[in-house]
Amino acid sequence: MSSNSQSGVSRLKAGLINWLGAGFRPSSVGRWEWFFMRLFFAPVALHDFWDFHPFAYEKQAVPVGVAKLFELTWLHEPWAYPTFVTLAVIGLISYVMGRGMVVSLPMLVILHTLMRTYENSQGSIHHSHHMITLVLLAQAVVVVVIKVRERRLGKRDAEASSAQLRSYLLFYTQGMVAATYVIAALSKAINSKLMWVWNSPYIAFDFVKAQRQTYYKQLDPAYAGGTEAAEWVLSHPMMSRVAFGGAFFLELLALVALRNRPWAFWTGLALISLHRGIFYIMHLRFYNSELVLLIFFLNLPYWVWRYTAGRKEGEMGQLPN
Repeated sequence: MSSNSQSGVSRLKAGLINWLGAGFRPSSVGRWEWFFMRLFFAPVALHDFWDFHPFAYEKQAVPVGVAKLFELTWLHEPWAYPTFVTLAVIGLISYVMGRGMVVSLPMLVILHTLMRTYENSQGSIHHSHHMITLVLLAQAVVVVVIKVRERRLGKRDAEASSAQLRSYLLFYTQGMVAATYVIAALSKAINSKLMWVWNSPYIAFDFVKAQRQTYYKQLDPAYAGGTEAAEWVLSHPMMSRVAFGGAFFLELLALVALRNRPWAFWTGLALISLHRGIFYIMHLRFYNSELVLLIFFLNLPYWVWRYTAGRKEGEMGQLPN
């Protein structure tokens, strides 16, 4: 290798190390900022708990997850649905108020896991609701770990402890969400023996399948027509590989959102656009994922503050409580 090549590799390595070292750590989160996140996420989670469908099944035909360990058919009992909704409302009020989360968050994780596991134990697994469970799980773990550590180390300054908790809650929530996309990309790569991008034009058949399933489910004539998107993909395989390859690497590199706030914003925006494109082509809805990205990645209240009050005060890097 020539000296110029070695110098270029060294500069690239140094640049990468500097880039990695300049971020990827929890940032300061204002009290008001975290309140808005809780306030916006609570109705999203409540909407998921308000769904009576998981409680409508009488059996767990194909048990998955915890349903393999014990029966969940008791969720079909008349008392189960109102009990779950009531406990969810109480838990989410506690969550929004920021009080008693060390109890309410684990409770919400257990309730949501049970009802959606029971739903997925009917022989048709889907992941429309897993994002809610994972956000609740990440935040429950953070709160419990921080509280246990505080108890072991003794009392600390309340304000400093609260600020650290807010920072960790946002950072690890973003990490959990981003990790789901990385896992999805790795699954594609492993199952295809690293050929997913090259074979991606064949996803056109999934376009047709999704459109036909939507038609037979809803009997909507709008889904009974042609399959122009699938035909275009098969007719332009190289362009399709470029497009789908971009989506694949967006998922694979989703953890770059943890570098700082701008990276979180643009990564979240790109992932929402990805979901919108999937909905447009395949009619598959991922509303929970999009809303979670909007709340915890785009975080619009922060950017509104930054470019209004923050600019006027000249304190762009400091968040008021």
